[in-house]
Amino acid sequence: MKQTKHFTHFNSQHPTHQAAVVLGSSVITMVLAKAATMSGIADFKEILPWIIATSFILFYVVFNTVFGLQTDDMNKYWVQSLISYAGLAIISGGLAYLFSSVSLNEAGTIKWIFYILTFAYLVFLSVVKFIKRIVTFAENETWDAPKKRNKKRR
Repeated sequence: MKQTKHFTHFNSQHPTHQAAVVLGSSVITMVLAKAATMSGIADFKEILPWIIATSFILFYVVFNTVFGLQTDDMNKYWVQSLISYAGLAIISGGLAYLFSSVSLNEAGTIKWIFYILTFAYLVFLSVVKFIKRIVTFAENETWDAPKKRNKKRR
């Protein structure tokens, strides 16, 4: 019996793949929200696509930093993560604008949420990199128990 190999390139630890999955999920959610609004099922605010975009970016930030703990080459992961984040933020913002016809400046506090998410992401990545460095140092360090001296008490 011949086994067939399933051809997949998805790697959950690759930042570009994570960003693609998050972007796809964001687009699906925006399409469903737009369809619900147009059909009259629900009446959402105009800035809902911006809220969806920032929510999924937050999702990327959290899971990307968690997956960063498992990577071997943190510097490479960091660069790929930052590039993927920038692409995700730009594309999500563009899609949110297309779905809502509301610019980022008109979306009110969403602009500040983008700033906070970006700053928090940089802090999270730095903390993860620092923790990873400490753990690697601790794993490589050999510790010998202190030698006991035989002292004669007086």
